[in-house]
Amino acid sequence: MLKKVGATAAIAAAFAVVVAATLGGTASAKTEKTTPLCQKAGLGYGGPLSGPAQFLGDDQLNWEKLFIADWNAKKAIPGVPKKLKRVKLTIPNDGLADGQLQAGPSATAARAVVADNKILGFVGFAGSNENLGGGPVMDHKKLPYVSGSATADNLTKTLKYFFRVVPNNSQQADAGVTYVVGKLGLKKGSRVMIVDDGEAYGIGIADAAQKLFKAKGIKVDREKVPESTSTSTADFHTVAQKAVTLGAKLVYAPTQTATDSQTFVQLLHADGYHGGFMATDGSVSPSQFNYPGSFISFFGPSITKIKSGFLKQYKKKYGAKSADDPFGAPSFVAAEMLGVAISKACAATHGKSVSRASVATKLKGVKLGSTILGYGMSFGNKKDNHRGPNAGVTVFQVQKNGSYKQVYAAG
Repeated sequence: MLKKVGATAAIAAAFAVVVAATLGGTASAKTEKTTPLCQKAGLGYGGPLSGPAQFLGDDQLNWEKLFIADWNAKKAIPGVPKKLKRVKLTIPNDGLADGQLQAGPSATAARAVVADNKILGFVGFAGSNENLGGGPVMDHKKLPYVSGSATADNLTKTLKYFFRVVPNNSQQADAGVTYVVGKLGLKKGSRVMIVDDGEAYGIGIADAAQKLFKAKGIKVDREKVPESTSTSTADFHTVAQKAVTLGAKLVYAPTQTATDSQTFVQLLHADGYHGGFMATDGSVSPSQFNYPGSFISFFGPSITKIKSGFLKQYKKKYGAKSADDPFGAPSFVAAEMLGVAISKACAATHGKSVSRASVATKLKGVKLGSTILGYGMSFGNKKDNHRGPNAGVTVFQVQKNGSYKQVYAAG
């Protein structure tokens, strides 16, 4: 009797295991359904969407939109693994942050962005000042943000979730100074005037350049002229006259307003100046800064170096004028780094869960063998806390017709 009961119990137990396994498999299948964030994730953008530098923000946003369109259409994109399961990306209305190249507006705009939990990554902010204002808000909510143009050295030291796909100020200053000193034949005792615009970006790159010039025995006169804004216009008359009086061989003038560089170099030559003029990445705009002979250091390649198929797409969609400006293209790559990181974060949990922090973790290890810029991308720069690239700096010289010719690329 006891044996029979035991056998029956054993059969019942075995049956229960089978049933449990079946039900468990069904339950497991239900829990493993892709989380909504792994079906569709939001990307934001932050930069100057109004004011004198609005064209820069528009270009960057357009390049981000072009990336998202190609990504969602599953088109081949340089650097994206063929087997990667792409999470669909969108730009929510509250994902657009008009930082106006200022800290205050950026902090306000960032609060609206981080409030939308669908946003798992952010392209921007464009300017260093913007990141200093909006970055702490992003950091507090662990939202990874990748800039296609912010170059201040201290950003990767003070902001936890900030990354960039462009070289920092020190790298750009080194390439620009190295080239222009040789090109103009500057020697020990030569005089250079440096004019910064009084904000984080201009001061940072001016400081870096000043150290390099002084290390070469070149005399530096340092000046400051606040940049033009929507309510005020920069006045370069006094410093232009002083550059002539000093006999400066070069005026090095970083600013985020291209029209300021155009005005400044015109005033210099009107006052009888015969030396060189070098602007930096904030002035890269062929339609606004195009004084022949001027030099410009930049954090990316010439527009002619961008992969032709993508440039044609961009030109068709956003116009020839915008397509002449190389400033926005790195933001395509910034969005790409985030898209890959989001997709990898989702794949790591089989689509069950994803968080902003997990995206940031994956982002650190994203490596693209190639990009539309013509070179690979990873956050491998030890001197930039492994949150910036090792290469990318170029130097342009404005030609007689106003076009930009790439004359130097840092190795």
